[in-house]
Amino acid sequence: MKSFQKAAFITIVIMQIAVLGVMIGNRVCLLDTGVKVLLKCEPVDPRSLISGDYVILNYEISSLAKDIYTGPNLNNLKPNDTVYVALEKLINKKYWVAKSFSTDYDTLRKSYPVIMRGTIKDTYSTIRIHYGIENYFVPQNQGLKIEQKMDDISVEISVSDTGESALSRLFISDREVTFY
Repeated sequence: MKSFQKAAFITIVIMQIAVLGVMIGNRVCLLDTGVKVLLKCEPVDPRSLISGDYVILNYEISSLAKDIYTGPNLNNLKPNDTVYVALEKLINKKYWVAKSFSTDYDTLRKSYPVIMRGTIKDTYSTIRIHYGIENYFVPQNQGLKIEQKMDDISVEISVSDTGESALSRLFISDREVTFY
Protein backbone atom coordinates (compact mmCIF):
# COMPACT_ATOMS: atom_id res chain seq x y z
CA MET A 1 0.00 0.00 0.00
CA LYS A 2 1.35 3.42 -0.90
CA SER A 3 1.85 6.06 1.76
CA PHE A 4 -1.04 8.12 0.33
CA GLN A 5 -3.38 5.12 0.56
CA LYS A 6 -2.25 4.41 4.13
CA ALA A 7 -2.85 8.02 5.12
CA ALA A 8 -6.30 8.00 3.48
CA PHE A 9 -7.20 4.73 5.20
CA ILE A 10 -6.06 6.00 8.61
CA THR A 11 -7.95 9.28 8.07
CA ILE A 12 -11.16 7.42 7.21
CA VAL A 13 -10.86 5.18 10.28
CA ILE A 14 -10.22 8.18 12.53
CA MET A 15 -13.22 10.02 11.05
CA GLN A 16 -15.49 7.01 11.66
CA ILE A 17 -14.32 6.76 15.27
CA ALA A 18 -14.82 10.51 15.71
CA VAL A 19 -18.38 10.35 14.34
CA LEU A 20 -19.23 7.48 16.72
CA GLY A 21 -17.63 9.39 19.59
CA VAL A 22 -19.70 12.48 18.84
CA MET A 23 -22.92 10.42 18.64
CA ILE A 24 -22.21 8.74 21.97
CA GLY A 25 -21.06 12.00 23.53
CA ASN A 26 -24.25 13.81 22.48
CA ARG A 27 -26.42 11.11 24.04
CA VAL A 28 -24.39 11.06 27.28
CA CYS A 29 -24.53 14.86 27.45
CA LEU A 30 -28.31 14.80 26.98
CA LEU A 31 -28.74 12.20 29.71
CA ASP A 32 -26.49 14.17 32.08
CA THR A 33 -27.73 17.71 31.45
CA GLY A 34 -31.34 17.31 30.24
CA VAL A 35 -34.36 18.01 32.44
CA LYS A 36 -35.49 14.77 34.11
CA VAL A 37 -39.14 13.99 33.40
CA LEU A 38 -41.17 11.04 34.73
CA LEU A 39 -43.79 9.69 32.30
CA LYS A 40 -46.55 7.13 32.77
CA CYS A 41 -46.60 4.49 30.05
CA GLU A 42 -48.39 1.42 28.79
CA PRO A 43 -45.94 -1.20 27.48
CA VAL A 44 -46.27 -4.09 25.06
CA ASP A 45 -43.60 -6.77 24.79
CA PRO A 46 -42.58 -7.80 21.28
CA ARG A 47 -39.49 -9.73 20.35
CA SER A 48 -37.20 -9.23 17.43
CA LEU A 49 -34.95 -11.92 16.02
CA ILE A 50 -32.44 -9.25 15.05
CA SER A 51 -32.61 -6.88 18.02
CA GLY A 52 -33.53 -9.24 20.83
CA ASP A 53 -36.07 -8.49 23.55
CA TYR A 54 -37.44 -5.00 23.86
CA VAL A 55 -40.49 -3.31 25.29
CA ILE A 56 -42.58 -0.91 23.23
CA LEU A 57 -43.63 1.96 25.47
CA ASN A 58 -46.79 3.89 24.76
CA TYR A 59 -46.93 7.10 26.76
CA GLU A 60 -49.97 8.98 27.99
CA ILE A 61 -48.47 12.03 26.24
CA SER A 62 -48.44 10.11 22.93
CA SER A 63 -52.15 10.72 22.34
CA LEU A 64 -53.04 14.40 22.49
CA ALA A 65 -56.44 16.04 22.44
CA LYS A 66 -56.87 18.47 19.57
CA ASP A 67 -58.12 21.21 21.92
CA ILE A 68 -54.64 21.73 23.45
CA TYR A 69 -53.11 22.62 20.07
CA THR A 70 -51.84 26.22 20.01
CA GLY A 71 -50.27 26.38 16.57
CA PRO A 72 -51.59 27.65 13.27
CA ASN A 73 -54.42 25.75 11.54
CA LEU A 74 -54.93 22.38 13.21
CA ASN A 75 -56.41 20.99 9.98
CA ASN A 76 -53.05 21.33 8.21
CA LEU A 77 -51.33 18.82 10.54
CA LYS A 78 -50.40 15.61 8.80
CA PRO A 79 -48.33 12.47 9.52
CA ASN A 80 -44.55 13.03 9.73
CA ASP A 81 -44.91 16.71 10.69
CA THR A 82 -42.67 17.79 13.55
CA VAL A 83 -44.48 19.09 16.60
CA TYR A 84 -43.39 20.31 20.01
CA VAL A 85 -45.18 19.21 23.16
CA ALA A 86 -45.11 21.36 26.30
CA LEU A 87 -44.80 19.27 29.45
CA GLU A 88 -45.69 20.30 32.96
CA LYS A 89 -45.48 18.58 36.31
CA LEU A 90 -48.65 19.24 38.24
CA ILE A 91 -48.43 20.07 41.94
CA ASN A 92 -48.61 16.95 44.13
CA LYS A 93 -48.53 14.69 41.07
CA LYS A 94 -45.80 12.21 40.15
CA TYR A 95 -45.97 12.32 36.36
CA TRP A 96 -45.50 15.09 33.85
CA VAL A 97 -48.40 15.76 31.47
CA ALA A 98 -48.84 17.39 28.07
CA LYS A 99 -50.32 20.87 28.48
CA SER A 100 -50.06 22.16 24.93
CA PHE A 101 -48.52 21.35 21.57
CA SER A 102 -47.63 23.30 18.46
CA THR A 103 -45.55 23.26 15.31
CA ASP A 104 -43.85 26.42 16.63
CA TYR A 105 -41.25 25.74 19.32
CA ASP A 106 -40.71 29.41 20.22
CA THR A 107 -44.38 30.01 21.03
CA LEU A 108 -44.41 27.19 23.58
CA ARG A 109 -40.99 28.10 25.02
CA LYS A 110 -42.38 31.45 26.20
CA SER A 111 -44.79 29.70 28.60
CA TYR A 112 -43.28 26.28 29.34
CA PRO A 113 -39.76 25.31 30.43
CA VAL A 114 -39.86 21.70 29.15
CA ILE A 115 -40.67 21.08 25.48
CA MET A 116 -40.36 17.68 23.74
CA ARG A 117 -39.98 17.28 19.99
CA GLY A 118 -42.05 14.59 18.32
CA THR A 119 -43.42 13.45 14.99
CA ILE A 120 -47.11 13.10 14.17
CA LYS A 121 -48.16 9.52 13.43
CA ASP A 122 -51.86 10.13 12.79
CA THR A 123 -54.54 12.80 13.26
CA TYR A 124 -57.82 10.91 13.52
CA SER A 125 -59.74 11.47 16.76
CA THR A 126 -56.60 12.49 18.67
CA ILE A 127 -53.13 13.51 17.55
CA ARG A 128 -50.76 10.53 17.93
CA ILE A 129 -47.15 11.53 18.51
CA HIS A 130 -43.95 9.48 18.24
CA TYR A 131 -41.00 10.79 20.29
CA GLY A 132 -38.26 8.31 19.39
CA ILE A 133 -38.18 6.87 22.92
CA GLU A 134 -40.78 4.18 22.41
CA ASN A 135 -38.40 1.19 22.31
CA TYR A 136 -36.56 0.02 25.41
CA PHE A 137 -34.16 -2.84 24.77
CA VAL A 138 -33.73 -5.38 27.56
CA PRO A 139 -31.53 -8.44 28.02
CA GLN A 140 -32.75 -11.66 26.44
CA ASN A 141 -35.68 -13.27 28.29
CA GLN A 142 -36.34 -10.11 30.36
CA GLY A 143 -39.11 -8.64 28.16
CA LEU A 144 -41.67 -11.19 29.29
CA LYS A 145 -40.96 -10.42 32.96
CA ILE A 146 -41.67 -6.75 32.31
CA GLU A 147 -44.80 -7.61 30.32
CA GLN A 148 -46.18 -9.55 33.29
CA LYS A 149 -45.86 -6.47 35.52
CA MET A 150 -47.41 -3.92 33.15
CA ASP A 151 -49.84 -2.53 35.70
CA ASP A 152 -47.48 0.21 36.87
CA ILE A 153 -44.70 1.06 34.40
CA SER A 154 -43.12 4.49 34.13
CA VAL A 155 -39.91 5.91 32.70
CA GLU A 156 -37.53 8.73 33.43
CA ILE A 157 -36.38 10.62 30.38
CA SER A 158 -34.01 13.51 29.85
CA VAL A 159 -35.16 16.41 27.68
CA SER A 160 -32.72 18.91 26.16
CA ASP A 161 -33.33 22.61 25.56
CA THR A 162 -34.00 21.82 21.89
CA GLY A 163 -36.67 19.20 22.65
CA GLU A 164 -34.57 16.09 22.04
CA SER A 165 -35.33 13.30 24.52
CA ALA A 166 -33.61 10.14 25.71
CA LEU A 167 -34.92 7.38 27.93
CA SER A 168 -32.71 6.98 31.00
CA ARG A 169 -34.52 4.67 33.45
CA LEU A 170 -37.46 2.24 33.55
CA PHE A 171 -39.56 1.76 36.69
CA ILE A 172 -42.05 -0.92 37.72
CA SER A 173 -44.16 0.03 40.76
CA ASP A 174 -41.79 2.95 41.45
CA ARG A 175 -38.75 0.65 41.61
CA GLU A 176 -36.02 1.06 39.02
CA VAL A 177 -35.57 -1.97 36.78
CA THR A 178 -31.92 -3.01 36.67
CA PHE A 179 -30.38 -5.79 34.67
CA TYR A 180 -27.18 -7.58 35.70
